[in-house]
Amino acid sequence: MATTSWTQICDTAVKTMVFNRFSPILGISDSNKDLVLTPPDIAQRQIAEKRGTGSTVEFISIWSEPVKFDWARQNEPIGRKGLTVNYTTGLGGSNSQIITIKAVPVEMKYNISVWSLYLDKIKLVVESYSKWLYDHPNLKIYYSGLYEMDMYLKFDQVKDSTDYKIYDRGKYFRYDLPLTVDGWILSNIMYPTILTIVLDTFLREGQAPNFRDTFLSEYIVTSMGETETGTG
Repeated sequence: MATTSWTQICDTAVKTMVFNRFSPILGISDSNKDLVLTPPDIAQRQIAEKRGTGSTVEFISIWSEPVKFDWARQNEPIGRKGLTVNYTTGLGGSNSQIITIKAVPVEMKYNISVWSLYLDKIKLVVESYSKWLYDHPNLKIYYSGLYEMDMYLKFDQVKDSTDYKIYDRGKYFRYDLPLTVDGWILSNIMYPTILTIVLDTFLREGQAPNFRDTFLSEYIVTSMGETETGTG
């Protein structure tokens, strides 16, 4: 059965984060029609198809590079040993398994392209991007809705990628805003919980090699307590 990858979850989180920050400046309100996850070369076509019209107004496109292993963080304990988070519930409410999370440190590089017919709106987006470093520069994702994962954001030089040779089709400004996420690729590991320990005690008598072991008693230790089941 197909499942959603962790990188896809991060892509969705980045889309939401970017749209929430820049949409008030651009005057857009529908992330399904005003933002696309696609390479810039085909972004205008994708937006036109989403909106059902050939006209283009302000919108955002985002595209990501393949994830890159982050060697600077490869010795983090969560990657090598993992982090124990909770138990799964078995029959009778007992703790049947321990859930341990392991995470591989990766860099996720995104290119945010902001498109507008008006240069002043683009400039306001660039100003907001410049201030982002001081406005909680991290991406928070809650694993299983409980455990907070902080992924720090890095910013770089803004690039003017406007095609100034398209006056026959109308002037359309495009600025590219680079964004790097110090992220993680997570995985679950289930370890069975020891619910019962059986301890048998014996008395060893005699001389080697002719030892004689006499059973004395048996103790059963469970998550509910300790009991003695019998003696020799």
